[in-house]
Amino acid sequence: MKSIKTKLIYIVVSVALLSAGSCKKFLDVNKDPNNPTEMPAHNRLIGAITTTNGASMWRGEREIAGVTQYGVTKLLTGTNRNAETWRFTASYFFWQNAYVFTMPNCVDLIVLGKKENNLHFAGAGQVLLAINLGMLADQYGSIVASDFYDGNAQINLLPKMDDGPTAYRYIDSLLADAITKFDGPNTTGLNFSGGDILYQGDVAKWKRLAWSLRARYLNHLSKKGSLYNSANIISACQNGFNADGMDAQFAYIAGAQQTDENPWSSWGGFTLATDPRYFTWSQFFVNVLTKFPVTETAYQDPRISRIMKPAASDGQYRGLRPGAGLAGGQDGGGTFTNEADYGPFSKSGYYTNTTSPFPFITYSEVKLIQAEANLRAGNKADALAAYREGVTANMRKLGVTAGEINSYWTAQDADGLTTHFDNLTQGLSHIMRQKYITQCLNPETWVDMRRMDYSTAIYGASLRRPANINTVIFDAGNPNQWIRGMVYETNEQNRNPTAVGDNSEKYRLLTPLWWDTP
Repeated sequence: MKSIKTKLIYIVVSVALLSAGSCKKFLDVNKDPNNPTEMPAHNRLIGAITTTNGASMWRGEREIAGVTQYGVTKLLTGTNRNAETWRFTASYFFWQNAYVFTMPNCVDLIVLGKKENNLHFAGAGQVLLAINLGMLADQYGSIVASDFYDGNAQINLLPKMDDGPTAYRYIDSLLADAITKFDGPNTTGLNFSGGDILYQGDVAKWKRLAWSLRARYLNHLSKKGSLYNSANIISACQNGFNADGMDAQFAYIAGAQQTDENPWSSWGGFTLATDPRYFTWSQFFVNVLTKFPVTETAYQDPRISRIMKPAASDGQYRGLRPGAGLAGGQDGGGTFTNEADYGPFSKSGYYTNTTSPFPFITYSEVKLIQAEANLRAGNKADALAAYREGVTANMRKLGVTAGEINSYWTAQDADGLTTHFDNLTQGLSHIMRQKYITQCLNPETWVDMRRMDYSTAIYGASLRRPANINTVIFDAGNPNQWIRGMVYETNEQNRNPTAVGDNSEKYRLLTPLWWDTP
């Protein structure tokens, strides 16, 4: 007992002496050591990745999934779903989510990485910021880029908009600088706290991700004359992803909370009588997976069984025409009007299962970008080689067997594949249909469709505007009038009207973005 008392006295005296010398710190009750005002960079990376996926990319794709015609919605009774028939208003949330929830995380990661001399974290922040700005620029056109939050001052509530070319130059500069930062000094590993859920601290893969994104955005300029440079795109691809296992994708978790599962996995089915949402795949997508490009020769792509389920009624793959609904039957043909005549959308395969990863950009996409750049440059052999590898890589990813892959290429070759790459439109038909498959439910698909002007010579005759289209905006008698851009959200329109400008649906939906014009 005496020993315990002696120790207690020692502790009290020691605390008193320390208190006398640091009274100010002792009385500073506004600082909570368990809730620091500034977190280290390694604790910010996971938030920047997670919100880039869930808050930004998911919301962005949700807005335009009906436009790209992957899934088809229709109330079992009642009117058509708005997005599917192009009834868009300023009431969607991608813009708000990106600017409020996601990109401040990215900017703070950049600022903290520089402050700590952990330049790999700063580089990762720049890559993620570029992904967000790129999605915004490709959905809306002019965006807030250079005048956004800088990580030091408060967020500017009345920022100026950068036009498309300026935003694209800014995005490329972020990626170029990130590449140099990944070669720079770093004292803390990217996965120090387990936050690098993309690459587990592999800086070389982050660097290749930056190059892959540069290739993507450079390739978007295919209509811009001298701004399109095949050699630069090919070089970026060569520095980008170069093998399986490099895809930048968000991995979802099985058996966790619903927010930890792929959101498309709960987005469908016939179980909700008032709101079935995306309840089946489109007939257009089925056709892409069951016909070869150019010749339209019937051939069932082995990936179809990995992506979607057949109808319970007869085991056949079929889909609906957007806007026609279940009552319209297969592709609006008036037959097959029962629920069992169509496979489900949710939990139907690789892209819509609870643990299906949601990719930002993949190795397959990089190879197909490389194929397009080589095709436009007249490098037929290189274009074909990149095309084959891009398709095969996606097949390997989806679990297609080597035998199925070999049979597929034997059939494609017999159908005139090599000859098709002598012609730009025919070669693009192969590349773009394959990108449509490999980029399933990715907003990048909408960029490709606009760059190709929704061409039936490229995508096939089954690519048609939706039935029951929004005739307030779109001319019902003009099948070549397609949606070109998205409406800014109400909050930005009301708070910053001078910068937003004309936000009417007719102007926004019909006006091509800068890269979508010659």
